[in-house]
Amino acid sequence: MDFNQLISRIRTKLPIQNPLHGFVHNNILLMFENQDFHHAVGEAGVLYRARPYWQEHKYIQRYREGKITDQDIFRAIDHYAGTYPAIESVDCLQLSTKEFFYRLMFAEMNFNDTEEDQQSINDQHLWNLCVEKMHGQKLTLRRSPVKWRGKEYWEKYHNESYALSIHPFIIRLISSYLDQGQSFWQNPFVNKGFWSFFTFDVEALKGFTSGWQNVLIEKVLAVKYQKPEDIIQNELKRMEIPEDVWESYILEILFDLKGWSGMVNKLELEPWQATVKAPEIKLVDYIAALILIESAMDQYHAEEQSIDLSIIRGRKQNIELKGFQLSLALYQITNSFKLDQRWMQRFEPATILKLIDEIDEAESVHRVRLWHEAFEHHFHREALEAIAEHSKDIKDQPIGPAQVMFCIDDREESIRRHLEEVDPVVNTYGVVGFFGVDMKFASIKSSRLVAQCPPVVVPSRIISEVPRDSHSAKTFERWNLMTGGGNLALYYHSRTMFRGFFSTIFLGIASIFPMFMQVFFPEKSRDLKNKVMGTFTPVPKTELSLDQSDADHGYSKTEMAKIVQAILDQCGIRTQYAPLVVLLAHGSSSNNNPFRQAYGCGACGGNAGIPNSRAFAKMANDPEVRAELAKLGYNIPNETFFVSGFHDTCTDEIHFFNLELMPEGHKPEFERLRKNLNEAGARNAFERCQRFSSESAKTSPAEALKHVKERAVDLAQPRPEYGHSSNALAIVGRRELTRGLYLNRRAFLHTYDWRLDPDGSILKAVVVGGVPVAVNINMDYYFSSVDNENFGCGSKLPLNMTSLLGVMTGSQSDLRIGLARQMVEIHEPIRNLTIIEAPLARVKNLFDNHPRLKNILYHHWMRLVVIDPETQEWHLFGQKEFTPLTFEKAKMKHFATSVDLINKTHTEEDFAEIG
Repeated sequence: MDFNQLISRIRTKLPIQNPLHGFVHNNILLMFENQDFHHAVGEAGVLYRARPYWQEHKYIQRYREGKITDQDIFRAIDHYAGTYPAIESVDCLQLSTKEFFYRLMFAEMNFNDTEEDQQSINDQHLWNLCVEKMHGQKLTLRRSPVKWRGKEYWEKYHNESYALSIHPFIIRLISSYLDQGQSFWQNPFVNKGFWSFFTFDVEALKGFTSGWQNVLIEKVLAVKYQKPEDIIQNELKRMEIPEDVWESYILEILFDLKGWSGMVNKLELEPWQATVKAPEIKLVDYIAALILIESAMDQYHAEEQSIDLSIIRGRKQNIELKGFQLSLALYQITNSFKLDQRWMQRFEPATILKLIDEIDEAESVHRVRLWHEAFEHHFHREALEAIAEHSKDIKDQPIGPAQVMFCIDDREESIRRHLEEVDPVVNTYGVVGFFGVDMKFASIKSSRLVAQCPPVVVPSRIISEVPRDSHSAKTFERWNLMTGGGNLALYYHSRTMFRGFFSTIFLGIASIFPMFMQVFFPEKSRDLKNKVMGTFTPVPKTELSLDQSDADHGYSKTEMAKIVQAILDQCGIRTQYAPLVVLLAHGSSSNNNPFRQAYGCGACGGNAGIPNSRAFAKMANDPEVRAELAKLGYNIPNETFFVSGFHDTCTDEIHFFNLELMPEGHKPEFERLRKNLNEAGARNAFERCQRFSSESAKTSPAEALKHVKERAVDLAQPRPEYGHSSNALAIVGRRELTRGLYLNRRAFLHTYDWRLDPDGSILKAVVVGGVPVAVNINMDYYFSSVDNENFGCGSKLPLNMTSLLGVMTGSQSDLRIGLARQMVEIHEPIRNLTIIEAPLARVKNLFDNHPRLKNILYHHWMRLVVIDPETQEWHLFGQKEFTPLTFEKAKMKHFATSVDLINKTHTEEDFAEIG
């Protein structure tokens, strides 16, 4: 066996989440995308010990509510059966594949009922036939697992909890070693390697411990000078673990603490992701330590209980059905599949036993998958029918007095809609929120470089925020250093023994009033803090230094022109420009929130897109850049002014940044637009508040806006906003496809005009830059919602920061992965459906020639529909190819405005006509 290849395969299965400071939404099963979705999530579910779908009763509830119909079920079966056939013995039942799967979904089977529980037996004649047929038979189900670890055995039979004995020991070691500065003292082994730290720590226990730790000390002393790679292989051989089981055995141990294991792997492969500086860490060192700990625990208990370990390792935990249970299985199969009572007489008991085994497996594997497929099919069909009906005979929107570019983010769908209702002549566009500016940004408050672009993009330049006035800048710099240094000193001094004791007493008393204000009057507390900071440390007026000073800092005018050109191309703006073009970036402000990055702009690495908006506006307003654009055929009129703006998705406030440069003649129109944007923000808050529990916030847009502002600064608020909850769609095409269509904040909206893109290059930029982002966000929410405890991180409330890398539950736990329960509690796990308006051949060529897009499409991590504008036909990607799509006429309700819809339905509608 090639050991390096083994470790490489193990790496691909570990969680991939970044440290919290650089959190970005990702498909947590990104490395599984080369497998079919259902197969992949099944394998991952075993590793993560998680459910890969909703619990079955939730789908059945949707069926009763009409959100899944029989038509949806049959369509789901047709799609699913193309990859996953029915059981081998389906002919014995004389059923087609479709009939078998349909009846399986509604089957009432519980083969392991006890003999005392006979309530389900109400046909005595059938029961007698089943008892007679299964008399003297027994069956070991094929899903009976083989166990190689002693963990389950010791926990079940000897009350030894790894969570109470081994895990605290491991967590203490790894959290201390990876610490980025939460502790006052730095780990002295950070540059010597984790193996050195582990052996030193274990040796230090000598004479101060007992039980399994004494065995561990002996093992460490015997191998401390060997290479970790050799230790792993030698120990596994000594434990008599077969080589073909090594991968699954090691993975099972690593997934006991999957979050820490994933972080070790992340910091080894991508040390630049560390909050401060990654220590010298290797996954093999960590695995060697875990293997020795596991071996020591096994050896200790085996000696204590006089048990031969060969009996425990490789044991098969048989799941057996005998007399009554087999008779009950046959009885339930006959009833559930609506079979003739004497069907069983045609077969020998051995054939029926094989059939029972296959149906048992089919029930545990296929049934919930089919329910999930049907649930998705219903929503996707509704979405497609609504868009098809709405987009008939669409006409181009004439250019108005203002063009507003929003991020493609699903949270911006609603405010775009509200703005268009308030201001019908405005034009809105959806582009990736970093506006093509691939930079590392250094703000005036911190010289730390922050990547302001998607994680898949490597920042090409460094851009700095610089003050316009040198005098005020020096004053601010002094105060900034003093306050920053003071906060840092206070943080660390409070963590030492003596200084910590006194600072807790005196500063604890001093913090009573600010804490009281923050808890009971959060908005007033924020205003007071801003007033004090503005008085003592006013931030000087700044600008961005964009001009190229060397190869790494700034852009040339030609490069700026290409950045502006790319975004104008994506929006389809080439010849017609409004007097005002607004670049409305977005971000989210919230308090006491470890997942703050998750609410930011994904295209800006989880940060607010303000620097990108400011940079783009400055580029587009630069006369030299416009001269370069003119050479490329883009003649921006002198009277067109680009405005840098920002939408706070938590408070729904709108801010602007370069107004002092705006020509006087533009200001009346700008004030009209600002008023309409503020009104749209209030209406957007009103729509969002329908999902919150506060009744007063649901009375009017004004009350809603007041509520969301308070919510953002409330120290005790675990739900500052619901983020991307309910996202399920990505629409790539002209705005006219969906303008005036209520989409209930479920869609990422990418602007694209196929008529201006004969070679497909703009389509590639739009799709590659946006669709994977939408799928990543969709999958992050999917997995955290189907099993929040194992794919997500549970409730926010007991979470605590650890090592400045992540969070754990309480004072000691695994490093939590995924999203908090409060972020996903209203989310419905539906795979992303992307709808693209472009010639079919162009889209097919793009997906077939891009590795990631091809993977997620052909392996069904997303759905894809193409609206071919040349033929006016719609095409759905099925198993391996596109097929024509036809629709029934959508039955949509009509409302005057979105607020009217909300007042009448409380956002119960996913799709409706507005206007």
